[in-house]
Amino acid sequence: MNIQLPTKKGQPNTNPLIDFKQLVIIGANGSGKTRFGSNIEQRYNEITHRISAQKSLTMPDFVSTKSKEVAEGEFLYGGWGASTADADWHKKHGWLHGRWGNNINTFLLNDFEKLMVLLHTEEYEQSLDYKENGGLRPNTKLDRIHKIWEFVLPHRKLRKKAGVIETFPTGQEMNTYNVSQMSDGERVIFYLVGEVVCAPQNSIIIIDEPEMHIHKSLVKSLFDSIENERTDCVFVYLTHDIDFAFTRQNATKVWAKSFEGNDVWDYELLDEESPIPEQLYLEVLGSRKPIIFLEGEASSIDYELYEQVFKSYTIKPLGSCEKVIQTVKSFNEQNGFHNLNSFGIIDRDRRPLSDIVKLNAKNIWVLDVAEAENLLLEENIVKSIATHMGRNPDETFLEVKNNLIAYFNSQIESQILLHFKENIRRSFLAVTNFNTKDIDSVINEIDDLVVKIDKQKVYNVIKLEFEGVIASNDYESVLRLFNLKKALIPESKVCELTGLKNKEEYRKLVVTLLKRNDILSETIKNAIDSKITKNAT
Repeated sequence: MNIQLPTKKGQPNTNPLIDFKQLVIIGANGSGKTRFGSNIEQRYNEITHRISAQKSLTMPDFVSTKSKEVAEGEFLYGGWGASTADADWHKKHGWLHGRWGNNINTFLLNDFEKLMVLLHTEEYEQSLDYKENGGLRPNTKLDRIHKIWEFVLPHRKLRKKAGVIETFPTGQEMNTYNVSQMSDGERVIFYLVGEVVCAPQNSIIIIDEPEMHIHKSLVKSLFDSIENERTDCVFVYLTHDIDFAFTRQNATKVWAKSFEGNDVWDYELLDEESPIPEQLYLEVLGSRKPIIFLEGEASSIDYELYEQVFKSYTIKPLGSCEKVIQTVKSFNEQNGFHNLNSFGIIDRDRRPLSDIVKLNAKNIWVLDVAEAENLLLEENIVKSIATHMGRNPDETFLEVKNNLIAYFNSQIESQILLHFKENIRRSFLAVTNFNTKDIDSVINEIDDLVVKIDKQKVYNVIKLEFEGVIASNDYESVLRLFNLKKALIPESKVCELTGLKNKEEYRKLVVTLLKRNDILSETIKNAIDSKITKNAT
Protein backbone atom coordinates (compact mmCIF):
# COMPACT_ATOMS: atom_id res chain seq x y z
CA MET A 1 0.00 0.00 0.00
CA ASN A 2 1.13 3.53 -0.72
CA ILE A 3 0.67 6.15 1.98
CA GLN A 4 2.29 9.43 2.86
CA LEU A 5 4.23 9.50 6.13
CA PRO A 6 3.94 12.50 8.48
CA THR A 7 5.92 15.65 7.71
CA LYS A 8 9.66 15.18 8.13
CA LYS A 9 11.86 17.76 9.84
CA GLY A 10 13.74 19.83 7.28
CA GLN A 11 11.16 19.08 4.59
CA PRO A 12 8.33 21.57 5.27
CA ASN A 13 4.92 20.74 3.81
CA THR A 14 6.32 17.48 2.43
CA ASN A 15 5.04 14.04 3.40
CA PRO A 16 7.33 11.29 2.08
CA LEU A 17 5.45 8.65 0.05
CA ILE A 18 6.10 5.04 1.06
CA ASP A 19 4.99 1.69 -0.35
CA PHE A 20 4.92 -1.05 2.30
CA LYS A 21 3.28 -4.23 3.56
CA GLN A 22 4.65 -3.98 7.11
CA LEU A 23 6.05 -0.79 8.62
CA VAL A 24 7.86 -0.62 11.97
CA ILE A 25 8.27 2.76 13.66
CA ILE A 26 10.93 2.33 16.35
CA GLY A 27 12.16 4.93 18.78
CA ALA A 28 12.88 5.67 22.41
CA ASN A 29 10.15 6.59 24.89
CA GLY A 30 9.08 10.17 24.24
CA SER A 31 10.14 10.17 20.58
CA GLY A 32 6.56 10.72 19.36
CA LYS A 33 5.70 7.23 18.08
CA THR A 34 2.06 7.32 19.28
CA ARG A 35 1.52 10.73 17.70
CA PHE A 36 3.16 9.40 14.52
CA GLY A 37 0.56 6.62 14.38
CA SER A 38 -2.40 8.85 15.19
CA ASN A 39 -1.27 11.30 12.50
CA ILE A 40 -1.54 8.49 9.94
CA GLU A 41 -4.95 7.53 11.35
CA GLN A 42 -6.28 11.08 11.08
CA ARG A 43 -5.19 11.42 7.47
CA TYR A 44 -6.44 7.95 6.47
CA ASN A 45 -9.21 7.54 9.05
CA GLU A 46 -11.71 5.80 6.73
CA ILE A 47 -9.33 2.90 6.04
CA THR A 48 -7.36 2.80 9.33
CA HIS A 49 -7.92 0.73 12.46
CA ARG A 50 -5.57 1.73 15.28
CA ILE A 51 -5.01 -0.26 18.47
CA SER A 52 -3.71 1.95 21.26
CA ALA A 53 -0.98 1.07 23.76
CA GLN A 54 -3.25 2.67 26.39
CA LYS A 55 -6.09 0.15 26.46
CA SER A 56 -8.28 -1.60 28.97
CA LEU A 57 -7.90 -5.37 29.05
CA THR A 58 -11.02 -5.84 31.18
CA MET A 59 -12.87 -8.66 29.45
CA PRO A 60 -16.61 -9.11 30.14
CA ASP A 61 -17.85 -12.38 31.65
CA PHE A 62 -20.65 -12.55 29.09
CA VAL A 63 -22.26 -10.35 26.43
CA SER A 64 -25.56 -10.08 24.55
CA THR A 65 -25.81 -9.82 20.80
CA LYS A 66 -27.02 -6.79 18.83
CA SER A 67 -27.75 -6.19 15.20
CA LYS A 68 -24.56 -6.74 13.22
CA GLU A 69 -24.59 -3.20 11.80
CA VAL A 70 -24.78 -1.60 15.25
CA ALA A 71 -22.23 -3.99 16.79
CA GLU A 72 -19.79 -3.31 13.95
CA GLY A 73 -20.30 0.45 14.06
CA GLU A 74 -19.83 0.66 17.82
CA PHE A 75 -16.68 -1.45 17.64
CA LEU A 76 -15.06 0.45 14.77
CA TYR A 77 -16.21 4.01 15.50
CA GLY A 78 -17.37 4.00 19.12
CA GLY A 79 -21.02 4.65 18.20
CA TRP A 80 -23.69 4.23 15.53
CA GLY A 81 -26.91 5.90 14.55
CA ALA A 82 -30.36 4.77 13.58
CA SER A 83 -30.28 6.54 10.22
CA THR A 84 -27.88 6.29 7.31
CA ALA A 85 -26.87 9.92 7.88
CA ASP A 86 -26.03 9.22 11.52
CA ALA A 87 -24.03 6.13 10.60
CA ASP A 88 -22.15 8.06 7.93
CA TRP A 89 -21.33 10.85 10.42
CA HIS A 90 -19.91 8.34 12.92
CA LYS A 91 -17.77 6.78 10.21
CA LYS A 92 -16.33 10.08 8.95
CA HIS A 93 -16.29 12.27 12.07
CA GLY A 94 -17.80 10.66 15.16
CA TRP A 95 -14.98 8.09 15.56
CA LEU A 96 -12.76 10.80 17.06
CA HIS A 97 -15.24 11.33 19.91
CA GLY A 98 -16.76 7.88 20.13
CA ARG A 99 -13.61 5.78 19.95
CA TRP A 100 -11.01 8.25 21.23
CA GLY A 101 -12.92 10.63 23.52
CA ASN A 102 -11.63 13.61 21.47
CA ASN A 103 -8.13 12.80 22.75
CA ILE A 104 -6.62 10.67 20.04
CA ASN A 105 -3.13 10.41 21.53
CA THR A 106 -3.72 9.61 25.20
CA PHE A 107 -7.31 8.36 25.61
CA LEU A 108 -7.64 4.95 27.29
CA LEU A 109 -9.15 2.72 24.61
CA ASN A 110 -11.92 0.67 26.23
CA ASP A 111 -13.48 -1.50 23.52
CA PHE A 112 -13.01 -5.10 24.72
CA GLU A 113 -16.75 -5.44 25.41
CA LYS A 114 -17.60 -3.97 21.99
CA LEU A 115 -15.22 -6.48 20.41
CA MET A 116 -16.87 -9.39 22.24
CA VAL A 117 -20.38 -8.17 21.28
CA LEU A 118 -19.36 -8.01 17.62
CA LEU A 119 -17.76 -11.47 17.73
CA HIS A 120 -20.80 -13.14 19.34
CA THR A 121 -23.18 -11.24 17.04
CA GLU A 122 -21.31 -12.40 13.96
CA GLU A 123 -21.14 -15.95 15.36
CA TYR A 124 -24.93 -15.95 15.90
CA GLU A 125 -25.74 -14.57 12.45
CA GLN A 126 -23.41 -16.98 10.65
CA SER A 127 -24.91 -19.91 12.56
CA LEU A 128 -28.46 -18.81 11.67
CA ASP A 129 -27.57 -18.42 8.02
CA TYR A 130 -25.96 -21.88 7.96
CA LYS A 131 -29.00 -23.39 9.70
CA GLU A 132 -31.47 -21.81 7.29
CA ASN A 133 -29.55 -21.92 4.00
CA GLY A 134 -27.04 -24.74 4.43
CA GLY A 135 -23.86 -24.73 2.34
CA LEU A 136 -20.34 -24.88 3.74
CA ARG A 137 -19.93 -24.71 7.47
CA PRO A 138 -19.06 -21.09 8.31
CA ASN A 139 -15.57 -20.11 9.50
CA THR A 140 -16.53 -17.31 11.88
CA LYS A 141 -14.33 -14.59 13.29
CA LEU A 142 -14.40 -16.39 16.63
CA ASP A 143 -13.25 -19.57 14.85
CA ARG A 144 -10.30 -17.69 13.36
CA ILE A 145 -9.35 -16.19 16.73
CA HIS A 146 -9.76 -19.61 18.35
CA LYS A 147 -7.34 -21.20 15.88
CA ILE A 148 -4.60 -18.57 16.24
CA TRP A 149 -4.94 -18.29 20.03
CA GLU A 150 -4.53 -22.05 20.55
CA PHE A 151 -1.64 -22.14 18.04
CA VAL A 152 0.24 -19.44 19.96
CA LEU A 153 -0.75 -20.89 23.36
CA PRO A 154 -0.82 -24.69 22.84
CA HIS A 155 -1.05 -25.29 26.61
CA ARG A 156 -4.55 -23.72 26.67
CA LYS A 157 -7.88 -24.48 24.97
CA LEU A 158 -10.96 -22.30 24.27
CA ARG A 159 -14.60 -23.35 24.37
CA LYS A 160 -17.41 -21.20 22.88
CA LYS A 161 -20.90 -20.90 24.40
CA ALA A 162 -23.81 -18.49 23.87
CA GLY A 163 -22.46 -15.08 24.91
CA VAL A 164 -19.64 -16.73 26.86
CA ILE A 165 -16.14 -18.06 26.16
CA GLU A 166 -14.36 -20.40 28.52
CA THR A 167 -10.81 -21.70 28.70
CA PHE A 168 -9.00 -24.60 30.33
CA PRO A 169 -5.49 -26.07 30.43
CA THR A 170 -4.88 -28.56 27.64
CA GLY A 171 -5.94 -32.02 28.78
CA GLN A 172 -7.73 -30.66 31.89
CA GLU A 173 -11.24 -29.98 30.60
CA MET A 174 -12.69 -30.23 34.10
CA ASN A 175 -10.72 -27.11 35.17
CA THR A 176 -12.71 -24.70 32.98
CA TYR A 177 -13.01 -21.00 33.79
CA ASN A 178 -14.29 -17.83 32.12
CA VAL A 179 -11.84 -16.13 29.75
CA SER A 180 -12.26 -12.90 31.75
CA GLN A 181 -10.05 -14.61 34.35
CA MET A 182 -7.19 -15.27 31.95
CA SER A 183 -3.75 -13.76 32.50
CA ASP A 184 -2.91 -10.37 30.95
CA GLY A 185 -0.82 -12.10 28.31
CA GLU A 186 -3.59 -14.53 27.33
CA ARG A 187 -6.18 -11.74 27.22
CA VAL A 188 -4.04 -9.37 25.16
CA ILE A 189 -3.34 -12.11 22.61
CA PHE A 190 -7.09 -12.75 22.27
CA TYR A 191 -7.73 -8.99 22.08
CA LEU A 192 -5.08 -8.27 19.42
CA VAL A 193 -6.14 -11.18 17.21
CA GLY A 194 -9.77 -10.14 17.62
CA GLU A 195 -9.10 -6.51 16.74
CA VAL A 196 -7.20 -7.51 13.61
CA VAL A 197 -9.72 -10.13 12.51
CA CYS A 198 -12.57 -7.59 12.90
CA ALA A 199 -10.81 -4.75 11.05
CA PRO A 200 -12.46 -3.84 7.70
CA GLN A 201 -11.13 -5.23 4.44
CA ASN A 202 -7.93 -3.67 3.07
CA SER A 203 -7.27 -1.66 6.23
CA ILE A 204 -4.19 0.04 7.55
CA ILE A 205 -3.86 -1.64 10.96
CA ILE A 206 -1.77 0.36 13.44
CA ILE A 207 -0.67 -1.43 16.63
CA ASP A 208 1.00 0.63 19.35
CA GLU A 209 3.42 -1.29 21.62
CA PRO A 210 2.48 -4.68 20.13
CA GLU A 211 4.83 -6.55 22.46
CA MET A 212 3.13 -5.34 25.67
CA HIS A 213 2.28 -8.19 28.14
CA ILE A 214 3.49 -10.83 25.66
CA HIS A 215 6.41 -13.15 26.38
CA LYS A 216 9.25 -12.67 23.90
CA SER A 217 9.13 -16.34 22.87
CA LEU A 218 5.53 -15.86 21.58
CA VAL A 219 5.89 -12.54 19.77
CA LYS A 220 7.12 -13.78 16.41
CA SER A 221 4.63 -16.63 16.03
CA LEU A 222 1.73 -14.39 17.13
CA PHE A 223 2.36 -11.56 14.67
CA ASP A 224 3.35 -13.89 11.85
CA SER A 225 -0.03 -15.60 12.35
CA ILE A 226 -1.89 -12.27 12.53
CA GLU A 227 -0.29 -11.01 9.32
CA ASN A 228 -1.00 -14.29 7.53
CA GLU A 229 -4.64 -14.11 8.64
CA ARG A 230 -5.08 -10.61 7.15
CA THR A 231 -3.03 -10.59 3.95
CA ASP A 232 -5.43 -7.97 2.57
CA CYS A 233 -4.27 -5.46 5.18
CA VAL A 234 -1.02 -3.59 5.84
CA PHE A 235 0.45 -3.28 9.33
CA VAL A 236 2.11 -0.37 11.10
CA TYR A 237 3.83 -1.20 14.40
CA LEU A 238 4.91 1.48 16.91
CA THR A 239 7.54 0.11 19.29
CA HIS A 240 10.60 0.85 21.39
CA ASP A 241 11.45 -2.86 21.63
CA ILE A 242 14.50 -3.85 19.56
CA ASP A 243 13.68 -7.56 19.78
CA PHE A 244 10.17 -7.01 18.43
CA ALA A 245 11.43 -4.84 15.58
CA PHE A 246 13.87 -7.57 14.59
CA THR A 247 11.06 -10.17 14.38
CA ARG A 248 9.53 -8.13 11.52
CA GLN A 249 12.45 -8.92 9.24
CA ASN A 250 10.78 -7.99 5.95
CA ALA A 251 9.24 -4.78 7.25
CA THR A 252 10.24 -1.27 6.25
CA LYS A 253 11.69 0.37 9.35
CA VAL A 254 11.62 3.99 10.42
CA TRP A 255 13.74 5.37 13.24
CA ALA A 256 11.67 7.98 15.11
CA LYS A 257 14.11 10.43 16.70
CA SER A 258 11.78 13.08 18.12
CA PHE A 259 8.46 14.89 17.78
CA GLU A 260 9.16 18.50 16.84
CA GLY A 261 5.61 19.84 17.33
CA ASN A 262 3.12 21.13 14.73
CA ASP A 263 2.79 17.64 13.21
CA VAL A 264 6.49 17.51 12.30
CA TRP A 265 8.84 14.65 13.26
CA ASP A 266 12.55 14.07 13.05
CA TYR A 267 12.82 10.56 11.61
CA GLU A 268 14.80 8.47 9.13
CA LEU A 269 14.05 5.42 7.02
CA LEU A 270 16.70 2.78 7.70
CA ASP A 271 18.84 2.00 4.68
CA GLU A 272 18.23 -1.54 3.40
CA GLU A 273 21.61 -1.51 1.63
CA SER A 274 23.57 -0.66 4.77
CA PRO A 275 26.44 -3.11 5.52
CA ILE A 276 25.60 -2.74 9.22
CA PRO A 277 23.28 -5.50 10.51
CA GLU A 278 19.75 -4.20 11.05
CA GLN A 279 19.48 -5.39 14.65
CA LEU A 280 22.73 -3.66 15.58
CA TYR A 281 21.65 -0.48 13.83
CA LEU A 282 18.34 -0.40 15.70
CA GLU A 283 19.98 -1.03 19.05
CA VAL A 284 22.61 1.70 18.84
CA LEU A 285 20.34 4.27 17.21
CA GLY A 286 17.91 3.93 20.08
CA SER A 287 20.57 4.83 22.62
CA ARG A 288 21.27 8.35 21.27
CA LYS A 289 24.78 8.18 22.77
CA PRO A 290 28.14 7.79 21.00
CA ILE A 291 29.04 4.14 20.53
CA ILE A 292 32.07 2.03 21.37
CA PHE A 293 32.21 -1.31 19.56
CA LEU A 294 34.26 -3.94 21.37
CA GLU A 295 36.22 -6.99 20.44
CA GLY A 296 34.83 -9.85 22.55
CA GLU A 297 31.45 -10.86 23.93
CA ALA A 298 28.97 -9.41 26.43
CA SER A 299 30.30 -11.86 29.04
CA SER A 300 33.94 -10.85 28.59
CA ILE A 301 36.00 -8.91 31.15
CA ASP A 302 36.59 -5.96 28.83
CA TYR A 303 32.84 -5.39 28.42
CA GLU A 304 32.37 -5.39 32.21
CA LEU A 305 35.18 -2.89 32.66
CA TYR A 306 34.42 -0.53 29.78
CA GLU A 307 30.73 -0.41 30.69
CA GLN A 308 31.77 1.35 33.91
CA VAL A 309 34.63 3.43 32.49
CA PHE A 310 32.73 4.81 29.47
CA LYS A 311 29.30 5.47 30.98
CA SER A 312 28.45 8.22 28.50
CA TYR A 313 28.78 5.74 25.61
CA THR A 314 26.72 2.83 24.34
CA ILE A 315 28.98 -0.24 24.64
CA LYS A 316 28.38 -2.98 22.07
CA PRO A 317 30.55 -6.14 21.83
CA LEU A 318 30.84 -7.58 18.32
CA GLY A 319 33.20 -10.55 18.63
CA SER A 320 36.20 -10.31 16.32
CA CYS A 321 38.53 -7.34 15.88
CA GLU A 322 37.88 -7.46 12.12
CA LYS A 323 34.16 -6.97 12.72
CA VAL A 324 34.86 -4.04 15.05
CA ILE A 325 37.06 -2.34 12.46
CA GLN A 326 34.55 -2.85 9.63
CA THR A 327 31.54 -1.74 11.69
CA VAL A 328 33.22 1.46 12.91
CA LYS A 329 34.18 2.25 9.32
CA SER A 330 30.64 1.62 8.01
CA PHE A 331 28.99 3.50 10.86
CA ASN A 332 31.17 6.57 10.51
CA GLU A 333 30.67 6.63 6.74
CA GLN A 334 26.93 7.07 7.46
CA ASN A 335 27.43 9.75 10.10
CA GLY A 336 25.31 12.19 8.11
CA PHE A 337 22.36 9.85 8.57
CA HIS A 338 22.49 9.18 12.30
CA ASN A 339 24.81 11.90 13.71
CA LEU A 340 26.36 9.49 16.22
CA ASN A 341 30.11 9.14 16.70
CA SER A 342 31.43 5.59 16.87
CA PHE A 343 34.71 4.14 18.07
CA GLY A 344 36.20 0.70 18.49
CA ILE A 345 38.44 -0.89 21.11
CA ILE A 346 40.52 -3.93 20.17
CA ASP A 347 43.31 -5.92 21.82
CA ARG A 348 46.91 -5.07 21.02
CA ASP A 349 47.66 -8.62 19.79
CA ARG A 350 51.37 -7.97 19.07
CA ARG A 351 50.56 -5.10 16.70
CA PRO A 352 53.46 -2.77 15.82
CA LEU A 353 53.17 0.96 16.53
CA SER A 354 52.73 1.75 12.81
CA ASP A 355 49.52 -0.33 12.73
CA ILE A 356 48.20 1.33 15.88
CA VAL A 357 48.74 4.80 14.37
CA LYS A 358 46.69 3.78 11.30
CA LEU A 359 43.92 2.29 13.43
CA ASN A 360 43.70 5.36 15.68
CA ALA A 361 43.21 7.51 12.59
CA LYS A 362 40.06 5.45 11.89
CA ASN A 363 38.65 5.85 15.44
CA ILE A 364 39.88 2.41 16.47
CA TRP A 365 41.46 2.49 19.93
CA VAL A 366 44.00 -0.16 20.85
CA LEU A 367 44.75 -1.63 24.26
CA ASP A 368 48.25 -0.85 25.51
CA VAL A 369 48.33 -4.26 27.17
CA ALA A 370 48.51 -7.61 25.40
CA GLU A 371 44.90 -8.51 26.27
CA ALA A 372 42.03 -7.13 28.37
CA GLU A 373 42.70 -9.38 31.37
CA ASN A 374 46.12 -7.75 31.77
CA LEU A 375 44.30 -4.53 32.69
CA LEU A 376 43.49 -6.09 36.07
CA LEU A 377 47.20 -6.14 36.87
CA GLU A 378 47.82 -2.47 36.11
CA GLU A 379 49.79 -0.93 38.98
CA ASN A 380 47.14 1.49 40.25
CA ILE A 381 44.43 -1.18 40.08
CA VAL A 382 46.50 -3.64 42.12
CA LYS A 383 47.21 -0.92 44.68
CA SER A 384 43.52 0.07 44.82
CA ILE A 385 42.46 -3.52 45.53
CA ALA A 386 45.19 -3.87 48.17
CA THR A 387 44.06 -0.63 49.84
CA HIS A 388 40.43 -1.75 49.85
CA MET A 389 41.43 -5.09 51.42
CA GLY A 390 43.48 -3.38 54.13
CA ARG A 391 46.87 -4.41 52.72
CA ASN A 392 49.94 -2.23 52.16
CA PRO A 393 49.51 -1.14 48.51
CA ASP A 394 53.21 -0.53 47.77
CA GLU A 395 54.41 -3.79 49.29
CA THR A 396 51.62 -5.74 47.61
CA PHE A 397 52.33 -4.29 44.18
CA LEU A 398 56.09 -4.87 44.53
CA GLU A 399 55.51 -8.58 45.15
CA VAL A 400 53.03 -8.81 42.26
CA LYS A 401 55.55 -7.07 40.00
CA ASN A 402 58.40 -9.38 40.99
CA ASN A 403 56.24 -12.49 40.58
CA LEU A 404 55.03 -11.48 37.13
CA ILE A 405 58.45 -10.46 35.81
CA ALA A 406 59.90 -13.74 37.09
CA TYR A 407 57.13 -15.68 35.35
CA PHE A 408 57.66 -13.70 32.14
CA ASN A 409 61.35 -14.57 32.31
CA SER A 410 60.46 -18.29 32.63
CA GLN A 411 58.25 -18.06 29.54
CA ILE A 412 60.43 -15.70 27.52
CA GLU A 413 61.41 -18.11 24.73
CA SER A 414 57.81 -19.11 23.96
CA GLN A 415 56.73 -15.46 24.08
CA ILE A 416 59.54 -14.46 21.70
CA LEU A 417 58.39 -17.17 19.29
CA LEU A 418 54.77 -15.94 19.47
CA HIS A 419 55.85 -12.45 18.49
CA PHE A 420 58.24 -13.86 15.88
CA LYS A 421 55.39 -15.89 14.35
CA GLU A 422 53.16 -12.81 14.12
CA ASN A 423 55.95 -10.71 12.63
CA ILE A 424 56.70 -13.34 9.98
CA ARG A 425 52.98 -13.73 9.22
CA ARG A 426 52.74 -10.00 8.54
CA SER A 427 55.85 -10.15 6.35
CA PHE A 428 54.43 -12.97 4.24
CA LEU A 429 51.09 -11.17 4.02
CA ALA A 430 52.90 -8.13 2.64
CA VAL A 431 54.46 -10.37 -0.01
CA THR A 432 51.02 -10.92 -1.55
CA ASN A 433 50.83 -7.22 -2.48
CA PHE A 434 52.69 -7.85 -5.74
CA ASN A 435 52.78 -5.34 -8.59
CA THR A 436 53.36 -7.45 -11.69
CA LYS A 437 50.53 -8.67 -13.91
CA ASP A 438 51.48 -12.10 -15.35
CA ILE A 439 52.01 -15.28 -13.38
CA ASP A 440 55.68 -15.80 -14.19
CA SER A 441 56.54 -12.28 -13.12
CA VAL A 442 54.40 -12.62 -10.01
CA ILE A 443 56.19 -15.81 -8.93
CA ASN A 444 59.60 -14.19 -9.47
CA GLU A 445 58.53 -11.09 -7.54
CA ILE A 446 57.22 -13.15 -4.61
CA ASP A 447 60.38 -15.30 -4.53
CA ASP A 448 62.56 -12.20 -4.43
CA LEU A 449 60.52 -10.68 -1.59
CA VAL A 450 60.52 -13.90 0.44
CA VAL A 451 64.30 -14.23 0.15
CA LYS A 452 64.70 -10.71 1.47
CA ILE A 453 62.88 -11.58 4.75
CA ASP A 454 65.73 -11.92 7.22
CA LYS A 455 64.13 -14.29 9.69
CA GLN A 456 67.13 -14.48 11.98
CA LYS A 457 67.31 -10.70 12.23
CA VAL A 458 63.59 -10.54 13.04
CA TYR A 459 64.10 -13.06 15.83
CA ASN A 460 67.17 -11.27 17.20
CA VAL A 461 65.39 -7.90 17.36
CA ILE A 462 62.47 -9.37 19.32
CA LYS A 463 64.82 -11.30 21.64
CA LEU A 464 66.85 -8.18 22.37
CA GLU A 465 63.68 -6.23 23.23
CA PHE A 466 62.39 -8.93 25.58
CA GLU A 467 65.71 -9.36 27.34
CA GLY A 468 65.85 -5.60 27.79
CA VAL A 469 62.46 -5.66 29.50
CA ILE A 470 63.74 -8.26 31.98
CA ALA A 471 67.01 -6.40 32.57
CA SER A 472 65.23 -3.11 33.31
CA ASN A 473 62.44 -4.68 35.42
CA ASP A 474 59.95 -2.98 33.07
CA TYR A 475 56.57 -4.08 34.45
CA GLU A 476 54.46 -2.03 32.01
CA SER A 477 56.23 -3.59 29.04
CA VAL A 478 55.57 -7.05 30.50
CA LEU A 479 51.83 -6.28 30.51
CA ARG A 480 52.13 -5.00 26.95
CA LEU A 481 54.04 -8.03 25.63
CA PHE A 482 52.94 -10.96 27.78
CA ASN A 483 50.13 -12.78 25.97
CA LEU A 484 49.22 -15.94 27.90
CA LYS A 485 45.49 -16.25 28.53
CA LYS A 486 44.29 -16.97 32.08
CA ALA A 487 47.81 -17.45 33.45
CA LEU A 488 49.03 -14.00 34.46
CA ILE A 489 46.70 -13.31 37.39
CA PRO A 490 47.30 -16.70 39.10
CA GLU A 491 51.08 -16.53 38.52
CA SER A 492 51.27 -12.96 39.83
CA LYS A 493 49.83 -14.21 43.18
CA VAL A 494 47.73 -11.01 43.32
CA CYS A 495 44.74 -12.86 44.81
CA GLU A 496 46.72 -14.35 47.69
CA LEU A 497 48.54 -11.08 48.31
CA THR A 498 45.28 -9.07 48.52
CA GLY A 499 43.42 -11.67 50.57
CA LEU A 500 41.02 -12.82 47.86
CA LYS A 501 40.12 -16.44 47.12
CA ASN A 502 40.62 -16.62 43.38
CA LYS A 503 40.76 -14.74 40.07
CA GLU A 504 36.97 -14.60 39.76
CA GLU A 505 36.63 -12.95 43.17
CA TYR A 506 39.40 -10.49 42.25
CA ARG A 507 37.67 -9.61 38.95
CA LYS A 508 34.29 -9.10 40.66
CA LEU A 509 35.85 -6.80 43.25
CA VAL A 510 37.43 -4.62 40.54
CA VAL A 511 34.02 -4.27 38.84
CA THR A 512 32.29 -3.58 42.17
CA LEU A 513 34.75 -0.83 43.06
CA LEU A 514 34.34 0.67 39.58
CA LYS A 515 30.64 1.15 40.25
CA ARG A 516 31.27 3.30 43.30
CA ASN A 517 31.50 7.05 43.09
CA ASP A 518 34.63 7.51 45.19
CA ILE A 519 38.39 8.02 44.96
CA LEU A 520 39.16 4.32 44.38
CA SER A 521 36.65 4.04 41.53
CA GLU A 522 38.12 7.11 39.83
CA THR A 523 41.63 5.73 40.26
CA ILE A 524 40.65 2.43 38.62
CA LYS A 525 38.76 4.17 35.80
CA ASN A 526 41.72 6.42 35.04
CA ALA A 527 44.08 3.43 35.15
CA ILE A 528 42.02 1.54 32.56
CA ASP A 529 41.54 4.60 30.35
CA SER A 530 45.30 5.27 30.43
CA LYS A 531 45.93 1.82 28.95
CA ILE A 532 43.87 2.50 25.83
CA THR A 533 45.84 4.11 23.02
CA LYS A 534 43.68 6.68 21.21
CA ASN A 535 46.13 9.07 19.57
CA ALA A 536 49.32 7.18 18.73
CA THR A 537 51.97 9.04 16.75
